[in-house]
Amino acid sequence: MAFPIGAALAAFLAAGAAPTDAGAGVPAAQQQVVPVIAPGALKALMAGGKKFVLVDVREPGEFSAGHIEGATLIPLGTLSGEFARLPKDVPLVVYCRSGHRSAKAVAFLLAHGYGKAVSLEGGFLAWSAAR
Repeated sequence: MAFPIGAALAAFLAAGAAPTDAGAGVPAAQQQVVPVIAPGALKALMAGGKKFVLVDVREPGEFSAGHIEGATLIPLGTLSGEFARLPKDVPLVVYCRSGHRSAKAVAFLLAHGYGKAVSLEGGFLAWSAAR
């Protein structure tokens, strides 16, 4: 399950607050709630000049075939060994091809104290379609 941040993104980033748990009362084993950002909201964030880090968790071949400008490549399979180089004090926008790997990456990052991590809703496919 995911929830869109969209218009609330600015408040989320400004406050530095962690996302609300939309699955309250649901056993932890059944929860997979990660915050997401819509492609349009990411474009607005990029245009607004706010500081954030863009992380691509796809494989190197996917990255070289096309990526969002300014993205840092950290394939999902290497994230557990490389996440410590990511800053905790700025928002992280994580993406993959369709949003599944980035949701896993964001869940991992949130569990490791990266409270400002969000997944790009629909991934690179949605980003490319929104151009």
